[in-house]
Amino acid sequence: MKNSLERRILIFSLLTLTLTVSVNTWFNVESFRRSYRDGILQRAQTFTNALKAQIEAVVNLGLPLDEIDGISERCQGIVANDPEISYCLIEDSSGIVLYHSDTDYPVLATSDYVGNLSTDVSILESQLMGKVYDYAAPVYDYDDKVAGRVRIGFQDEVLDALVMDHLGSTVQVLVAAFVVVFFLIVLFSRYDLVLPIRRLCGMAEDLAAGKFDVKIPALRTRELAILGDTLASMASSLRERDEELSRNYEEVEHTNLELQRSYENLESLSSELGRSREMYRSLLDEASDAILVCDDEDNLVITNKAAERFFGLPKARMEEKNYFSFLELIQCRDLEGQFERHQTVKPGDSAESEIRFWREMDQRSLLGRTSTSVIVGKDGRRLVQIIVRDATKEEEIRLNLERAATEMERLNLMKNSFLGLASHELKTPLTIIMGYVELLLIDRDESFDDDTLSLIRHISKASERLSEIVHDMVDVSLIDGRTIDLVSQDVDINVLVQRAVDKVEPSIRQREQILTLDLTRDLPLVKCDIERMIQVIGNVLGNAIKFTPDKGLIVVQTKLVNSPRQPERFATSRERGTCIISDEQVPYVEIAICDKGIGIVESEQDAIFDKFHELGDVEEHSTGKVAFKSRGAGLGLSIVKGIVELHGGAVWVESPGHNPETMPGSTFYILLPATTLNV
Repeated sequence: MKNSLERRILIFSLLTLTLTVSVNTWFNVESFRRSYRDGILQRAQTFTNALKAQIEAVVNLGLPLDEIDGISERCQGIVANDPEISYCLIEDSSGIVLYHSDTDYPVLATSDYVGNLSTDVSILESQLMGKVYDYAAPVYDYDDKVAGRVRIGFQDEVLDALVMDHLGSTVQVLVAAFVVVFFLIVLFSRYDLVLPIRRLCGMAEDLAAGKFDVKIPALRTRELAILGDTLASMASSLRERDEELSRNYEEVEHTNLELQRSYENLESLSSELGRSREMYRSLLDEASDAILVCDDEDNLVITNKAAERFFGLPKARMEEKNYFSFLELIQCRDLEGQFERHQTVKPGDSAESEIRFWREMDQRSLLGRTSTSVIVGKDGRRLVQIIVRDATKEEEIRLNLERAATEMERLNLMKNSFLGLASHELKTPLTIIMGYVELLLIDRDESFDDDTLSLIRHISKASERLSEIVHDMVDVSLIDGRTIDLVSQDVDINVLVQRAVDKVEPSIRQREQILTLDLTRDLPLVKCDIERMIQVIGNVLGNAIKFTPDKGLIVVQTKLVNSPRQPERFATSRERGTCIISDEQVPYVEIAICDKGIGIVESEQDAIFDKFHELGDVEEHSTGKVAFKSRGAGLGLSIVKGIVELHGGAVWVESPGHNPETMPGSTFYILLPATTLNV
């Protein structure tokens, strides 16, 4: 049976007042107890410090603590003067009681330690005295060593007696206040709440019975008066609505007929919708990619045939299964991450990811690339569509390419190792051959016939050619290993160009070519290894001689240029390893070697600086050293690039293209950083 409102209010008020009085009494008593305890402890501290000072004054004179007279009487006086103090004692440094105020105190010495209020106040439990608060202060001798302790304590029973006296008076006041407040609440609830509400309930019952002509009772409370006015307005509205319902009855019948016709149309539309759904299901099943659809509770509701084939599971095992359980079923590797991406995708966005799983059907590990998108229907339901494309073959191709790249890198390292090994293995026997050939040509007393002498000279030329190739192989090996020795000096680049030109002068005369020097005077000095830089310029000149026809033109230019960046290093590093290029204009010396030869295909202009890269037919490698379009070992330009970069410079080639008929020519540029300007 339900309780009345009045009874509920009275019970609630009674419980609230009882709880309030109880809590207030407990806090009041506890505060009184704590204050009185702290007061007794303060007196105990005062007595303890005073007694401690007297004892230390005697101990500092050299008298042992256990031979002082009158201490027990002093302790008894403290206890006698303050009845709330239970005992006073002095113990030595080992805890043995020397003086005490009560002969029964040794029983207290067996007390158990319960806890402490502070570093000086301990709480003890004794069979004789019960719970005791013990204040202790150390006594120091003339060596500042602890000679003993002064301890004063009082029983917890003292606090209990004082609290009970205080509790009696407090409870009397609170009970009287409780009775008065409860009586006022009873009056208020009866006359200001219960009776007006009963009148309003009678008014509401009349409205429920169809009696719309109701009279509002007199109400003194504003909220209840508003409620009465509202009920009156409701009665008026119900009366008007009843009249309106009578007028609209015929309209309802007409609307019913319209609904019947609409229902027939709806059945037609439902049939069309069914056919469209079947068409969508057919398109979904015939899709080449696996398609999964999850509802807003992450349960799989739609799967197609491609999903059955790809995951190797029947549709019955996949549908109505939670997506997380489905990932567990296919043994997905990154299960947690895949499910988290599935849940965090937002409407209008699509999330791309990879899913790796194990297909039990054929015991294979497969990779799929997923595209996850979210659709929110008009009813607010969230559907997640997951399209999975089989990327296993793509992954296998990628892995094969990575293995091929690793193998290529390994072969490149083997090539470099073979290059260094071959150059060193060929160098020693080649030196011996060249030495014996030189002996045959110079130091022999007996003369050779012309045919033998010609053969020896051919051997000598071939040995020199092979020696140059071996030296190039050694240089390439040193450059690759960054072990080449460079002796840097400040030199005029024009002097190096002239020395390099002097070395190739015989080849120029042999080919009847024209070599023009356009050297800018007063260039800044360049810090470089003289012999290596002559080798660089000579290699580029040799390349120009070979690919320029007889009587062709070769031009060598030097000039000062300013570049906005330094090729050999970047500026200050930024975060994440990125670097910025300095905008400062830096002086460089540029060497340009321009020929009117066959030119270079644009796609080959970077590759010609790679090791063993030579253009044209390999059979042309058997021609002479400087013959037109002859081929070498393909190491010269690689050495040029390596040495120039070690000097902090750059080298590149520019050519309109390759055409042996029109001879478009090529221009090689060597850029070296300048050190100081000539004065």
